[in-house]
Amino acid sequence: MKKKLLYMALFFVSVSISAQIGIQTPTPQNTLHVNGSLQVVKDINVGGDAGTKGNSGNRGEFLMSNGTGNTPVWKSIESENFLKVVYVGNKTNINPSSGSFTGTHNTPVSTHESYSQTYIFNVNNKIDTAYLTYNSGTGLFTVVKPGFYNIVPYVTYDLNLNPSGKTAGTANSYIQKVSPALTTLAGISTGHGERTTGLNHNLSSINFFNTGETFRIRCRYTQNFRLSGGNIHISYLTP
Repeated sequence: MKKKLLYMALFFVSVSISAQIGIQTPTPQNTLHVNGSLQVVKDINVGGDAGTKGNSGNRGEFLMSNGTGNTPVWKSIESENFLKVVYVGNKTNINPSSGSFTGTHNTPVSTHESYSQTYIFNVNNKIDTAYLTYNSGTGLFTVVKPGFYNIVPYVTYDLNLNPSGKTAGTANSYIQKVSPALTTLAGISTGHGERTTGLNHNLSSINFFNTGETFRIRCRYTQNFRLSGGNIHISYLTP
């Protein structure tokens, strides 16, 4: 018993002198040095002092180092200007399923908004409604959380139903803000020769949106056309 008490006394003296504790190591390199795995059942609290509990962060946050000698801090992905993917969609159908949308049949095609059609994604692979919502009936995206959005759609046109002499023309695709005012955010225009049976457009735009603002993907072609398969991903970047 006396030996145990002596060992305990020597241990506490050693701890108070070196201010370091080693678990499965005789030479601790920090105040607490664990040579093995660590299991945390509840919070990890950082910061604080002898009279104040440290911060355990919020759900979804990660712990970021502030460098040697500084208290680490909890951070959200958004606060570090990471792109957060908030929507992934696909178009796996062709519309109209029979027949075609009417083309402008004359140029310049850019002046014929009445012949344009909204590209609608019929498959929602991922949507984070804390950032935006999507109406699969109108093809409109509505912003929930203000900030910068990176919009990257890929769209295709099917021209197979046009007869000979009726496929050559000009295609325009747009990323459009609809409200509060109709504004073109990005666009592409390409010309195509006779017997073009299909075409594709890649677009990209990074713009700031306020809560409640809406946007869509818009397409038109000189000749009659159908809208076929494509996809889109939208990412959020903090302002």
